[in-house]
Amino acid sequence: MSRLASWMCVVWSLTFIGLGCTPPPAPPAAAPPPAAEPPPPAAPIKAEAGVGKQGQSLKNEGAVGRFFAQPAITLFTVKQRVVFEIQIPQAMNLYQASNGYKPKSHDEFMTHIIKANNIALPILPEGQVYKYHPDEGVLYVHPAKE
Repeated sequence: MSRLASWMCVVWSLTFIGLGCTPPPAPPAAAPPPAAEPPPPAAPIKAEAGVGKQGQSLKNEGAVGRFFAQPAITLFTVKQRVVFEIQIPQAMNLYQASNGYKPKSHDEFMTHIIKANNIALPILPEGQVYKYHPDEGVLYVHPAKE
């Protein structure tokens, strides 16, 4: 038993010496302060997942914060994808099949596609608005001043 005890003392001593010889890790660099909100786009962009206000502040999290924020980011992204990639195209297809044409104005789009189908468009950051482009049949996000 004394041999075993002496070997354990040697192993423990080497372990503690080995751990004590390395310099302590440097403290993590201070992360830059997160931006409150991204500035509104200068040009119109197609309305798609990621344009909504929800979850944008979570994207600026550091590594550990990102670990905890990622489920929420994913939830908000999926909700927006459902609206822009499933609900609106389905409602547009039904409208076009019923009427033979796509909505001809922004008001017609908002009334017959969004309101009639109870589609909840994601809330946009301040300074941005939705605008339907009837020539393309696509919803865009524009700066509010246009």
